[in-house]
Amino acid sequence: NHNVSLAEFGKYQWVLAFAMIAQLVADSGLPRMMIREIAKDPECVGKITGASAGLIWTISLVVCLVVGVIALFLPFGNDMKIAIMVMTLATLCTFHAAGYSAVLRAFEDNELNYLGFILQKILLLFFILVMLHFRTGMVGFVVAHLLSNLLLWAFYHALVSKFYTKVKMHVDLPLWKELFFSAVPMGGGVMLRQLAMQIDIFVLGLMTNMQTVGLFGGPYRLSWSLRTIPQTLSLPLYPLYSRTAHFSPSRFGDVYRQSLKFFTLLSIPFAAFFIVWSKQLLTLALGARFLPALPAMQLLGLGLIPFFMSTLFQYLFAALDAQKGFFLTTAIGSVVRVMLLLVLIPHYNYVGPAIAFVCAEVLTVGLWIFRMHKLGYAAHLVSVLWRPLAGGA
Repeated sequence: NHNVSLAEFGKYQWVLAFAMIAQLVADSGLPRMMIREIAKDPECVGKITGASAGLIWTISLVVCLVVGVIALFLPFGNDMKIAIMVMTLATLCTFHAAGYSAVLRAFEDNELNYLGFILQKILLLFFILVMLHFRTGMVGFVVAHLLSNLLLWAFYHALVSKFYTKVKMHVDLPLWKELFFSAVPMGGGVMLRQLAMQIDIFVLGLMTNMQTVGLFGGPYRLSWSLRTIPQTLSLPLYPLYSRTAHFSPSRFGDVYRQSLKFFTLLSIPFAAFFIVWSKQLLTLALGARFLPALPAMQLLGLGLIPFFMSTLFQYLFAALDAQKGFFLTTAIGSVVRVMLLLVLIPHYNYVGPAIAFVCAEVLTVGLWIFRMHKLGYAAHLVSVLWRPLAGGA
């Protein structure tokens, strides 16, 4: 980041956000459905994985075609349009990788899944450093993403082929229909949730300029890097939620409250660090030119508390077979977030998305907790959360 201009960095952030939206639309929760179906019937791993691979290829081709048409009409130069297409291909590689990763997670071999994730990040860093050395610009950045994601895909494919089943891609229309339509209610809420995480930069780029996107994108990506912590820790809880929801509802309520308290406790040190040492962190990681984004950085740090809590709820609602409620409440939170962006950006510039992030996160988590209460699982927020929040303050 020290070696590129703010405008160039802003373009990179916008292209990344656009491609992530395309990937999330393609995903639609399909890998999660694969996990559920394989876990229910491990003997069908070959059939499910092969059919899913064919479905993932079909969806990817459709998304590439749609993105190509959209890119033609975007008000940017050819370099941006090429970068958008390459980055879309890179993010779709992660969709294919997730299809094979679902097999690892279904068999609870999470160490292999995380090994691939870590190796991909190391390779991405290496390729970006190479691109910076040769001054390839934004196209070099997106090519770095493409190479690292292709290798991740190949790594997961090799693991599945060696330890579980030889993957023979095939067309199975009845299974495609079952997987796709069962993924929509669960994946739709997750997709909206992830879209909301990308929409800030997307809307900011359309309403302002790439230098403004660069200023906001710096602290936003720093806070984004911390989000892998709760996302990683919440994944292994899914089987526990599923078992207790089915066999012991009272125990499920206890697990829900304990998880909520734990993730709140986990979030507060990171939030405090981002708020108190944001100036030093910005200077060290991105350089003094990003210091004007200090207020945004501090607000994003505050938003880490509801965000850490939020990572639990997709698994809680899935365990209760209440995906429609999750989708509805997520949709409300996403609409409010977009409305806040449209209202706040003209008045507060790059600080507007940070304000919208905090407000929308608090609202969304509040709606989920209320929905859980309606399902018979009260959070007892005051007794569970007052000590962690008081300690953080």
